[in-house]
Amino acid sequence: MNPQQNRRLFRRSDPQNQSKNPRRYPTHTSTISNLGPETTRFVRTASFGQSWHMGFWLAFGLIAFSGTAFAEIDASRDTMPKQFQGAPGLIKGGFLIEGSKKRFAGANELNLEAFKTNLEVTPGELSLPKIRDPQPEDLISLKFTVTNGADTGTILYFPTAQRCEAVVRNAEGKIVYTWSEDFEFAPDAGYSFLNPGERLNYQLTIPFQALRGRLPAGSATLTASLVNYPQLRAEMPLEIVP
Repeated sequence: MNPQQNRRLFRRSDPQNQSKNPRRYPTHTSTISNLGPETTRFVRTASFGQSWHMGFWLAFGLIAFSGTAFAEIDASRDTMPKQFQGAPGLIKGGFLIEGSKKRFAGANELNLEAFKTNLEVTPGELSLPKIRDPQPEDLISLKFTVTNGADTGTILYFPTAQRCEAVVRNAEGKIVYTWSEDFEFAPDAGYSFLNPGERLNYQLTIPFQALRGRLPAGSATLTASLVNYPQLRAEMPLEIVP
């Protein structure tokens, strides 16, 4: 190499000259030190522009692989991300749901016989005068429980932020009150993962005022169910005394 070529190589490797000519990048060398006790190998690495393209495609491939991996959801604790293993857990509007509705279609095909439901209602007897002239503290309290009695974990999919529903029917079986009509729910899809033996507990309240003018004295029925799984429900009788 002649002196003139040496000077040109030095100028391209000089940081001061790089700032003057940003489109040129020097050729770097790196050392691989894990080849043996007395082995040193020099390799020619790609320039900055080449490294940028390689890094871009590598990052793109990792993102594509990650999207595929998260779309393949298995109802198993071993394949659940660690931050979601405190089941029952809820992800609202997460990337695990986006674009994967077909994979959750099987979540509706549950072994219903393996699930147990329970409903507790307090009070079970209502006074008609209190319904006609209710106070703010006059409430019906509900506790709805869904238990996974299967030997394997189960994913329950919900199309919105609503998780359960409660309705009141009169003696003829006509619905006179629907709990969700008093609320607005975000359109955020999500799911709950239930391990064997785990359960979901939902507590709702229905004000006496909501039943004013809708129930006469006699019998009524209160039903609670899981949204998107109407088969998972429980009923309790209500008595309206004069």
